[in-house]
This record gives sequence, structure tokens and C-alpha cells, in this order.
Amino acid sequence: MLKILVAVVVAVVMTIAPANAEPSGGHCPPDDPECYVFDDLPAGPPGGGTGGRGGGTGGRAACTLDGKTVPCQLDGLGSYVGGGCYVRQVAAPVPDPHAGAGGWYVRTCNVFSGNPSQSDAEWSLNPPTGGPSPEELAREALAKIRLLGAAVGTAPGPDGAGLVGLPVWLWTAVTPNTWGPITSSASSGGLTVTITGRATRIVWSMGDGSTVTCHNPGTPYDAGYADQPSPNCGHVYQKASRSRPSGVYRISAVTHWRVDWAGGGQSGVIDTTRQSSTTLAIDELQVVTS
Repeated sequence: MLKILVAVVVAVVMTIAPANAEPSGGHCPPDDPECYVFDDLPAGPPGGGTGGRGGGTGGRAACTLDGKTVPCQLDGLGSYVGGGCYVRQVAAPVPDPHAGAGGWYVRTCNVFSGNPSQSDAEWSLNPPTGGPSPEELAREALAKIRLLGAAVGTAPGPDGAGLVGLPVWLWTAVTPNTWGPITSSASSGGLTVTITGRATRIVWSMGDGSTVTCHNPGTPYDAGYADQPSPNCGHVYQKASRSRPSGVYRISAVTHWRVDWAGGGQSGVIDTTRQSSTTLAIDELQVVTS
């Protein structure tokens, strides 16, 4: 279902992009899961009309989102119900607990935000109307911001080499995107949902089979610390890295984000992760005797 949904959304964006739009030139790094490149929504309805679904001046009013016209019907998604959401009827389960009364519907929201979400089939006596739920708006707000993995710092750094038995410091540069807090909001009709994202911990996989969990961003190393261990986030290797591929340990840093949302009398939490990586060479400690 996810692959189908993504394909539909891409097709939607291509369909509603203005015919005379200039190429944006945007691109995404291949390892960035939070990067989306989409054309803008059109300033007018597809086909240049100003009226209803067929582009004339009569009939039903145009379907809009944030003052811009969007398709009132989309293949695979159904009818537009406002707030960037579409609803389509699906087959009833067997047996049908409602004995054929009403219908079963699937709602797809955030269609134009690059982060679509689809509900499970739900029963309704009448076709559903209205915009997204507070949680769906929270996910729309989340799609507007960039939560990143750690801006990794290590001492020694990837261009140097550490020594067996000596401390390695670990940290991330602290910005709203790498540690938080970072806020965003999304609205539909009279409903506004606000989110705040904060990193809660970084789990460092050190490449030697050990992990280090830091509930803080760590402390950047300074030469004045000499060979002291980090006060809050570090590791000591017990073996050299020469037997590893390319002679280095591959370090992975997974940042765990907690995104709190509230609006419409409801609240909740969205948990998500982001990953960064680096490498570090560790040499044997040489003992020199005269």
C-alpha cells in the first residue's frame, strides 16, 4: 500500500504543477530521508478554468487548499474533503458488522505535503466530510521541518587516530535541527496543531560491538582537556582497528527524537529517529624503551 500511495502522490504533484513552471533545480542527497522536492501547487485550477470540476464558470465550487486549487477527484484517493484530505469508499469486510448499512471509507491526508498518511478503513453511515484529524495535522507540521541526525564530533577526529586504552570523546553540534527544540504548526479550518521536537538521546554504535547511550549532546573536546575522559559521552577502545575494513571503526549515531503535539483538545507524541555516521582509526599504544 505504501508504494502505491507514494506513486499516487508523485502523480498528483506532477498533475497539478503549473505547465509553465520553471525547473526548481532542487535535489536531495541520496541518504537524506527527510528531503522532498515537489513543484508548487498551482495558482489556478488545472486547465486554467476558474469554476467547477470541469473548468467552466458554473457547477460546484473549486476545491482549494491554502487558497490554491487542487483536484476535487483523484484516482486511487477518491473525493476531496478539505484540509489536503481525500476519502474513497472501499469494500466492506466479510462479515459486515453493519449488515450493509452505510459504507467503509479510507481517508488519505497530507497529500500535498510530501508526507502522506492513510487511515485504516472506517465505517460511516454517511460519506465522511471534513479535514484532517489533529494527529494528521501534527504529521503535516512535522513534514515542514527537518529533524537531522547528529552533526558528529569525535576526538580524535576521522582524520587522526586514537590509541587503545585512551578516551574518545563523542558529541553533536547543538542546533534546533540536530538537538532541538524545534517547533512547527499546521492548520485546517479553525483547527491548529503545534509540534515541538526534542532529541532525547543518541545511541552510538562504536564499531567494536559496543554501544554508548548519551542522554545529552555530549561535550565538544578542547585541547585543554588533554587525555581526560569526556564528562558525559565517551568511549575507550580495547583493540586496534587495523583488522577492520579500511583499518577503521565505523561509528553510527542514531538520534532519538520525541515530537510532542497538541491542538483541537488533543495531544500526543510522535517518536522518530535519524542516523549519522563517521569513522575512526585506533592504533596500538607503543611503549618505547631505551
